[in-house]
Amino acid sequence: MTDRTGAVPVAGQGGAAFPGGGHTPEAGVASVADSVIDLLRAVRRSKARLVAEASDNIDSATQVLLRTVAAEGPMRASALATSVQSDLSTVSRQVATLVTRGLLERRADPVDGRASLLVVTEAGQCVIAEHEHARAAFFEQVLSDWTPDELRQFARQLERFTTAYDTTHTQWMTDPKRHSARTNDLEEGSTA
Repeated sequence: MTDRTGAVPVAGQGGAAFPGGGHTPEAGVASVADSVIDLLRAVRRSKARLVAEASDNIDSATQVLLRTVAAEGPMRASALATSVQSDLSTVSRQVATLVTRGLLERRADPVDGRASLLVVTEAGQCVIAEHEHARAAFFEQVLSDWTPDELRQFARQLERFTTAYDTTHTQWMTDPKRHSARTNDLEEGSTA
């Protein structure tokens, strides 16, 4: 049972069931977990369609690099790799493409002249702005029939969920007792 927005009622409020018929907190957790998996699959499908259509455009991984350098300021490639939690060889290849396309430039590090800092160029700033505009337009369409109150509630809950997810995932990945659970029992996409 859902309301007019498609939201699933909370267990215990009006006796409504979660998808699958359960009324328990466990059913609620399972419903959220299933919805997250569905969301991740939808995002992957969307990304695949975007990559297929993009041809020569900047892909999402490269967009993350541009946005990170723009937000955090000039940085070495190693710092960028750490910031985006990727390996240096992958980031170096992506940076080389961005430099070749004129979206990033390398400048001498004033502290260590042997090293270089990555800086977003004016063309790179334009690409970021275009991406931001397209992203805003997309989400405006996705959320077009939501009320301002629903948007605030969703944003608040999504932020809370994201923080809890990230914290728990970090704990799971560093807890040796959870090793077998995370390698054997987690569903596809649940650690993405």
